[in-house]
Amino acid sequence: MRLDGKSKPVLNEEAVEEDAKKDGFFGVVTNVKDRSAEEIVMHYKDLWKIEDAFGEFKGSSLKTRPVFHWKDRRIVGHLTLCFLAYLCEAYMTKVLRQKAKRLTSKSIEDGVVQERPLTVPEIMKELCEVRAVPIRFGAEKTLWVRTDINGNAAQLFTALGMRLPPKVLKEA
Repeated sequence: MRLDGKSKPVLNEEAVEEDAKKDGFFGVVTNVKDRSAEEIVMHYKDLWKIEDAFGEFKGSSLKTRPVFHWKDRRIVGHLTLCFLAYLCEAYMTKVLRQKAKRLTSKSIEDGVVQERPLTVPEIMKELCEVRAVPIRFGAEKTLWVRTDINGNAAQLFTALGMRLPPKVLKEA
């Protein structure tokens, strides 16, 4: 039907009823043989929790792209690494909350942005700006010196009871 200003749209009840017959159905194909169909479906329906956690972590904190593996040992290695990174972030978040660490910034000081709790992604952004700079003394000696770790990133080290890494990282 064309709407020409004179006609009114009409709901196609037959199409709605036909579509409703398929509501709530889906299929799962698996090679798992030692679980019941109910268990497989239950685990499949819970899969979103894991995907959501990894998506949140890899998207907001790590800023990684999708990684595809086909060999079991690589899949296990990748999942183990992701789990450990996620565990580290969760632990750091817990410590920051327990110590009630707050985000510091010029915008907060100026009253432009509201004060809020410090988060691991904000700290990681600052830590990504830390650089190791080579300083050469003549032709023979090079010192690697890191840039300063201040503000929110330094708060993380304090909250975790860690010393900042040494300023001079390596002599060459």
